[in-house]
Amino acid sequence: MVLYFPETAPSEAKITSLWYLVVVSISISYKKPLETLDVMASSYLTSVIARLSTSARSAAQLDRESLAAFRIAAGAILVADAILRTRDFWLFFSPTGIFPLTKLQAYLEPGCWSLNFLNEDIWWQGTILATEAIAGLSLMAGYLSSLSCVVAWIVWTSILRRTEPASNAGDFWMASLLFWGMFLPLGNTFSLDKQLHKKNGYVICGFAPAVFVAQVLVVYLYAGISKLNGDWLNGSALGYILSVHDHGTWAGELLGSSKIITCMFTIFTLALEIIGPILFLFCGNRTVRRAVAILFIFFHIGIWINLSVGIFAPIGISAWLALMPWGPNSSPSCPGDFAQHRNTARLRQYVSPIKNTTVAISFFIAGLSLFYNTTSETEKRSYWISAAINAVTLEQSWGMFGDVGPQEQWVTGKATLEDDSVVDLLRKGRAFCDVRPQGGFSSLPNHRWHKIFWELPKARQAPLREAIAAGIVADWNRRKPTSKAVRSLEIYYTQVIHEGKGTSQDFPELTRSGVPQNFSPDSTLRQWLLATWPPRKAGAGNLDRFLKETDRQSKKKNLN
Repeated sequence: MVLYFPETAPSEAKITSLWYLVVVSISISYKKPLETLDVMASSYLTSVIARLSTSARSAAQLDRESLAAFRIAAGAILVADAILRTRDFWLFFSPTGIFPLTKLQAYLEPGCWSLNFLNEDIWWQGTILATEAIAGLSLMAGYLSSLSCVVAWIVWTSILRRTEPASNAGDFWMASLLFWGMFLPLGNTFSLDKQLHKKNGYVICGFAPAVFVAQVLVVYLYAGISKLNGDWLNGSALGYILSVHDHGTWAGELLGSSKIITCMFTIFTLALEIIGPILFLFCGNRTVRRAVAILFIFFHIGIWINLSVGIFAPIGISAWLALMPWGPNSSPSCPGDFAQHRNTARLRQYVSPIKNTTVAISFFIAGLSLFYNTTSETEKRSYWISAAINAVTLEQSWGMFGDVGPQEQWVTGKATLEDDSVVDLLRKGRAFCDVRPQGGFSSLPNHRWHKIFWELPKARQAPLREAIAAGIVADWNRRKPTSKAVRSLEIYYTQVIHEGKGTSQDFPELTRSGVPQNFSPDSTLRQWLLATWPPRKAGAGNLDRFLKETDRQSKKKNLN
């Protein structure tokens, strides 16, 4: 049989004819009459949809051991975060630090709340931080797991809002995971709750587990789709990101020295973020899902080693521990487990409708955030929508590293001290160098500093710039003798764009004046004075125009 298509035939007609040919061939092979073709096609389609639906429902079931692993990992992250924040406690939480409360509240969007806002005193801020650690320890032990998760979400959100200019996507992701975790039986096994209350059940299913799974998977799908552009598709994006003048560590800089390796990992990252969630959701096999989860865990370990992104990687690992299939393919079904729970807890029949309603409303709010972030890049959300999203801390903006390019940037804090020495105040007072500071952003004290100064050039951060400069000076002066006090501070931001360069290793060396050697029309260098101390009079010039331009471009990006 031969099918002939005229050149002018529409593509739909060609597809229809080819489909007809396939079905006819099947009919002949199985000696079926042509009258049954439509029935066969319809039956096959129905079978596929049913199978995919069954696989998705299976993927939404969470093993009790996996939830326990997530609970323990999340608790460890809370404890670690509380300890790490003590490094800059005075700088970030003091009323005279870099985030004065009045400036910060003007910076935040509608609906943002925090227990830290109730009192500016250091003792109260320390109490909130200590509560975070206690909630983390309680989660790790599995003692009053549900209540501990509620407390953990409240204090995590409070600290996030108090330090939001220094927060990244991982902080918001953790807030979302803790929120959905409040509706899950986290203490079902490997916990003190299990010993005290003899909880049962093998797998956990229902609306709340399904939403938790969706929250994890949408992060990667969003991130992967946002990467469908030139630098990711041609394999060069990761080579730029691994530079220490972007988000790379020393290990990342070493890995980024090879074009072949970075190209391979760039394509791998793009494929994993898009295909991995789809495979996990629709494969229908727990062994395959387990392999996908393990692959993502190793993916985050690689991020942890090679990128300066704070605790984003541990949070990603904890999320996949929750999704990791623990038992064999033939796990007990949910209905029996739920019936057993109903027999042992009569209160559940009253609590479950309230819980499911709360989850449904919150899921709708999260969906609004996802919709606006994916479809309205320039349109500002209404006051009430922003307030609702921020009230539950379910911001869904996951386009991490979606827009990268052949550029490097760095920030310096040129401080003149009372003894006339000139130091870099952002790098613990080492000798000032305005050309590619050794170590780039990795030479800043920690990732929180990296995040602050990466975002500082954007227009939204403009009201915070002078306060950040003043807070850094105040922190330095309170720890140094009078002879080493800061007389003046200038915070500079420098950006160099190198068109046509495959990796950061191809970027040209710079002269002491900050100009690329062998300067070509494809290289562009810009430098701006972001903030000073003592403050100078505000003016409208090139910096303001740059900030407006950067702000428009940043709407296409998301939290790093």
